[in-house]
Amino acid sequence: MASFADSLTDGGIPASTVTSMPGVTARPRAMAYYVLALLCLISLLGYYDRYLVAILVESIKHDLGVSDAQIGLLTGFAFALVYSLMAVPVARYSDGGRRVMVLGCSLLVWSAMTALCGLAPGFLVLLVARLGVGMGEAGGIPSTHALVSDTFPARWRATALSATVVIGGLGFMIANAAGGWVADHCGWRAAFLVGAVPAPFLAFLLFTTVREPSKAPISETSHTNSSPADQPMTIRGAVSLLLSRRSYALLCAGMALATVGSAATLNWIPAFLMREYGLKASEVGSSYGLIMGLATIAALLVGGMLGDLLARIDPRWAIRLPAASFVLATPLTLMFLFAPNLHAALWLAAPMTLFASLATTPAYALVQRLAGSGNRAMATALYLLIVNLFGMGSGPAIAGWLSDRLTAGFGTQALQYALACVSFAYLLGGLLIACAAGTVARDEVAANRN
Repeated sequence: MASFADSLTDGGIPASTVTSMPGVTARPRAMAYYVLALLCLISLLGYYDRYLVAILVESIKHDLGVSDAQIGLLTGFAFALVYSLMAVPVARYSDGGRRVMVLGCSLLVWSAMTALCGLAPGFLVLLVARLGVGMGEAGGIPSTHALVSDTFPARWRATALSATVVIGGLGFMIANAAGGWVADHCGWRAAFLVGAVPAPFLAFLLFTTVREPSKAPISETSHTNSSPADQPMTIRGAVSLLLSRRSYALLCAGMALATVGSAATLNWIPAFLMREYGLKASEVGSSYGLIMGLATIAALLVGGMLGDLLARIDPRWAIRLPAASFVLATPLTLMFLFAPNLHAALWLAAPMTLFASLATTPAYALVQRLAGSGNRAMATALYLLIVNLFGMGSGPAIAGWLSDRLTAGFGTQALQYALACVSFAYLLGGLLIACAAGTVARDEVAANRN
């Protein structure tokens, strides 16, 4: 049986590309490891910059005098709108052989905008800076996933993608722990400024040591005749092709609905713990942030490997796994929100996060399998457009709006009940995803037909 290390040579960057890199003489296997490690570091910084604002909600709220509805706009819609809309044209440009350039430029833009968040004198400038972070990160995940997919063969793609996605849990954990500590000791503005520091160094490494892969993995390019649908096409043509695959469309719609719940809880639970139990930002980061980060990492690792394994047994499991995880996340979230004490809530945080995050890596891998080799970044970008514009954009905003509306009746518990209402989006999203099980195998065949 082939090992994971062996698979790196099956679909790695061609030797001609590796040996042509300045100062690089490693074999493709070593280069594949290097590229994956560098992409993980860039992803780590991106997730830190993206999710840092969650631990700073209470500090920003009191310092700038804003409402929960405004905070919901800042943490959700402001980022998601630009991020989602820009992702599609940027991804189409990236798929034209510019994935490394797009990723490097995106890194520099989102880090500069993160620094601007720390310098913002008021809410309006902070809102504009968050729009800038979204604009920069629009080119991050699609280009990263496309580079990983070009480097690793299909049978290991979910596992390889899980490495970059797992970093999300680590990035959120660092954002909570380190960001919370910096906020308590140096102020919330310093936490943003710290997040911008590593970007120039990582961008330099990316530009000077990584070049565009000259071909897709051998397992997908060994056929001499590729489908016309997999060749470069217009944005409209690519979107029409992808959405014509029923399982892809249902996956996007179901994940978008479920993300309403996950984005709301992700951005509001730190503030909920501060209000409900009187914790400081650093205390939330060192307790819930640590638990949530570790549980997310475990979920993304398990999700990637389990997704690969189950999909080999039956392609329908690529749909069943994310659907089941969201259905189970609903009662666990309600149990967490209405736990009798902090100790019980923290115990419930791990399984709640595990099932809420388990779908992420299998969904990303399935998007790549349903894309076809010529639309990798585009398929991820369109997926992110649908999922994030609706889910990430509306989830925190809906929760914040509900919290403001429920304050008159529930007082300090308004946010608790608002999050409870929004958590039912997990259940609805999971059921919608499950409807795609009947067509996923057929759509995958169509995507890779020669």
